[in-house]
Amino acid sequence: MKNEPRFRVSQALAIVGAVGVSFGLLTVVGSTLLYASGHDFSFLSTYLSDVGNTPGWPGTVFNTGMLLVAPIRYLFLVLLVLLLGHYGMPSMSRCIALALGVVVALGSAGTAAIPFSLSRELHMLSAMLYFFGTVILQSLIAWQEWRARLPRLLPVLSLSVVASYLIFAVLLSLVGKVETVTRATPVIWEWLAFASLMFWLVGHSVVLGAKRMPPQGESRGEA
Repeated sequence: MKNEPRFRVSQALAIVGAVGVSFGLLTVVGSTLLYASGHDFSFLSTYLSDVGNTPGWPGTVFNTGMLLVAPIRYLFLVLLVLLLGHYGMPSMSRCIALALGVVVALGSAGTAAIPFSLSRELHMLSAMLYFFGTVILQSLIAWQEWRARLPRLLPVLSLSVVASYLIFAVLLSLVGKVETVTRATPVIWEWLAFASLMFWLVGHSVVLGAKRMPPQGESRGEA
């Protein structure tokens, strides 16, 4: 009976992950198709924020979807942290991860709630909080997953998010400051960052959702 509550958490993680992926894909794919029907679109020149800044249905679908996805992804993080706690993630690390998750969720919601046409400064601040916050959060998660000796796919997926988000955030911060970094330079990395996050959600939902948690104190992978 002791294992049953922990197993339910893993099942909840799988369900919330599936919902998060579904909402994320429907939001981005749907709003992008709406955008492409009336505008020039390219993965090399069109930011996701360009879609969100478009009047009418493209912006409405994108921004509404992003606002709905933010709390879903935070709930996924809460469930993930609960599971990692049973693999030896220290309580301080869990608190840090959840605090970082709040920053990331606020940054994500801020980019949707404040298009750059409304306030470029606040939009960019929200974007920097979201992307750099995700880099720190996913680095922490990757380390805990590696330390716990979970399937190596999980930390690899976490590090792929770190890499794509970090490259995009750095390039975005250099636009207009470095001659070789044009407005279009970071664009492809934003789409790769989105794809890496979707793969991360799918991978963690499938692997951890099907995995029974060990009794507390066992299989913690401490070395």
